[in-house]
Amino acid sequence: MVEQRRVQQFVDSLRARQEAGTPPPQATPKAHRPVVPSLPIFDPQMLTKLGRLEVIARTVVDGLLSGKHRSTHKGGCTDFAEYRPYNPGDDLRQLDWRKFAKSDRYYVKRYDDETNLQALLIADASGSMQFGMSTVSKWRYTQMACACLGHLLLRQRDSVGLAVSGEHLLDFVKPLPRANHLSRVIHVLEGIQAAGKSQLDVALKELTGRLKRRGMILLFSDCFGDVAGLKGALEQFRLRGHNVLVFQVLAPEEMDFPFKRESFFQDLELSRRIQVSPATLRKQYLLEFQAFRTELHQAVTDVGADVVTLRTDQDMGDVLAKYLRRRAAQKTATLARTH
Repeated sequence: MVEQRRVQQFVDSLRARQEAGTPPPQATPKAHRPVVPSLPIFDPQMLTKLGRLEVIARTVVDGLLSGKHRSTHKGGCTDFAEYRPYNPGDDLRQLDWRKFAKSDRYYVKRYDDETNLQALLIADASGSMQFGMSTVSKWRYTQMACACLGHLLLRQRDSVGLAVSGEHLLDFVKPLPRANHLSRVIHVLEGIQAAGKSQLDVALKELTGRLKRRGMILLFSDCFGDVAGLKGALEQFRLRGHNVLVFQVLAPEEMDFPFKRESFFQDLELSRRIQVSPATLRKQYLLEFQAFRTELHQAVTDVGADVVTLRTDQDMGDVLAKYLRRRAAQKTATLARTH
């Protein structure tokens, strides 16, 4: 039964790649191909590790509902913002009589309103995201991460949307705050296979005009490709006031290059295959891969965005919980310094 299931999976994969115009990867010998268990796209056990953690925006956002984030509008909540001179027609209940007693002038208190966040999950579905040997593929890991964070955001009454990118923008789901909206997001994710060439910067630039409110952008990608182009696209989001998080999804084989035997390496985005002796290539590969990651991290931080590495062999719940705790602590420290 196990062998039949593996054969059927290979046939289904072959058919999908043929339809997408991408050649299949070379089959590796049975003894060297690990059987990776299929994981559900939405894992309740993962959510228990996140507990009551929240995804908090560090920058000011625009919103409609009462939520966890500071708004650009002023309202009547408990966080004091500033005084301003009284103008005819202002609500007399907002007058500060103690301020009047000291200055003999009328002043109105203004408060920071709290709002819901508009979050857009961007999932890279290019061919390189198919890769997965000892673990689930990077695309499956991305699907799971989007479902997990989407649930977390909707639980705190934020709006969640989805964009899927490849050679261009493949699909777009408008951000909404409804709890049942998660099923729509998951349905779109499950209906797409990772294939084709990556043009992430093109898809991101296409998205900038679709977001009318400032909010949060959560990008899931291996970020392979033109780092300068990606930096320019992220900069456009930041200039429009969006809070940007980049989750670089990588397989352990890409990071550690554990291969020893001479092998054929298949490009998952282009129609080419090369024969490689890993022993002669490993040192140079690791140096260049580290240089690429350094360049990417520098480019992302230069535009004021966060970058987090997600390894597909790590427990996603643990990684996300650790990051969200650190992010919340940094926000608390920033608020303490400004007050």
